[in-house]
Amino acid sequence: MSDFRIEQALAEMRAIGGQPVQQPQQDSPPVEEFSDLLRQAVEQVNDNQVDAKGMTDAFMNGEDVQLTDVMMSVQKADVSFEAMKEVRNQLLEAYQEIANMQV
Repeated sequence: MSDFRIEQALAEMRAIGGQPVQQPQQDSPPVEEFSDLLRQAVEQVNDNQVDAKGMTDAFMNGEDVQLTDVMMSVQKADVSFEAMKEVRNQLLEAYQEIANMQV
């Protein structure tokens, strides 16, 4: 974890415990939202698939594209898509586990 996240977690724990909260230093890096990171990952997977489709179409049309480049782009798109599916499955499992917790 970064220093900023540690400081933020400590501040939240102090606030809950009634202790005075110290403000984190101003030179801490900006925090990216989880939704932004997830959107960027999905866009990257989509870009990989679009590139693979474009290279496949170019090869099929007889353009000057190497078969090895086509196969590598297709495999890259496939691996990134499978990884995204695993992340989705893990997120769904975590959500279901939290949803089934008794309060």
